[in-house]
Formats: sequence, C-alpha cells, structure tokens
Amino acid sequence: MGYRRNYGNRYNNNYAMDGGYDSTGRWRSEAWHMDGGANDEGWHQAFCNYCGKKTEHGRGSGCVPCGNRSLSSRPRIAKPSPTAKLNWKADREVQLDRSAVLCIYEANAGSFPNFLMSLKEQLSNNWKSQYDKRVKVRKLTDKQIEVGAKVLKGVVDQDIIDRLWTRVSPRNTGAEIKIGSIIRMESACDPRIVTGKNCPWSRYDNEFEIKSLGNPNSSSTWTSDMKDYVIIK
Repeated sequence: MGYRRNYGNRYNNNYAMDGGYDSTGRWRSEAWHMDGGANDEGWHQAFCNYCGKKTEHGRGSGCVPCGNRSLSSRPRIAKPSPTAKLNWKADREVQLDRSAVLCIYEANAGSFPNFLMSLKEQLSNNWKSQYDKRVKVRKLTDKQIEVGAKVLKGVVDQDIIDRLWTRVSPRNTGAEIKIGSIIRMESACDPRIVTGKNCPWSRYDNEFEIKSLGNPNSSSTWTSDMKDYVIIK
C-alpha cells in the first residue's frame, strides 16, 4: 500500500510525525503504513540481507531474530552471590588481624626475620589484589600459619597469637577500651596503644589518647569516636 509523507508545517499538524493518508483519506502514521495497516507500532515483515529471509523487523531496530541471536551470544557476567561481600569482609578482617600481629612483633623485636617479612608482603598483596587485578591473591596456608605462630611465640603475647593469628580462641569483641589497651582502626592494621583518658583541655568525656605502637616517639591524638577501632588486647 503506498502512502505519501506530509511535508506541511508540523506546528500546525496535530500528529507532528511522518505518515500519510490511507485509501479512505484518514491520516495514518508511518509505522501503520510500514506494517501494512495491521497496527500502529511499527513491527513489520521485511527481507533481511544477513539471514537471507523475510523476518519480523522493528521500526528502526532491524531484524528481530538476528538481534535476538546477537544478544544471546554475548558473554553473561555472573552476579556475585549475596554472601560474597560478607565473605570478603570476613577475609579482610582476618588479614588485618594477622598483619597487626606482625606489626606488634616488629614493635617488640625491632625487626623482622625473613620468614615473617615474606608473610607480611603476602598479606599486603592480598589487599592490593582488590584494586590491582595484576596482583594475585595468595592466602596464608595452614603450614605458614603454624610456623608463623612458632616464630611469634615469645615476642607476642600467646593470647594475641591464639585469638588473632591462629584463631583457635574466640575473638575478644566485648572487651572494654582502657588505658594500656592495644587497638587498631577497623580499616587498618597499624596497632596503637591507649595512653590516656579524658583530655584535660576538652569539654568532652570519654576521650582517649592514642599513640602508634610501632612509633612511640610520634605525636598522640585524642578521640572519643571509638566505634571505628578494634580491640587487640
């Protein structure tokens, strides 16, 4: 069925779109004419040069079967399971705890043996792998943890080794922060020690003075926001 386009002024045309009149003189849209008068949505049968047959076409979207095949051939990206994020947080907490234990050893002993240095680098690379895909994740093996516990013994408190390194004892999550407590930030492994409470020149109560355990000569800070800290001892 032939039709003619309306080239009149669109501002004076209530339809404001391409189209033409049918045999009865009634205005029809271009999509209506494309589909042979069956509907006004633009779906129509046309020959496809790619698949070599007459198929359903969409207005401006080409062959429908070819489009479906193209979409089905795309690689599907697997969605992470709901527990993947929780597992990542748990693994990250373990890595930070063990890195903090190594920092305590360094603060007490003054240096690292080569074996513990390699473990520290391995834990550090596991954190970098979250941002740099070129870095491969290598979790500590049971043998590395076992030998590491033997090296740490005598320099780090056995209670800290049991709770944070080998994790054979439950983590002391309900402990209260006080002067002498060893803590770390929730998102960092650097151990810090609480050296004071209630800053004398502050109007706030329950403020704690915190210093770096590995660098005791550094300046201290006062904070009352302790919910971002994790108690080590």
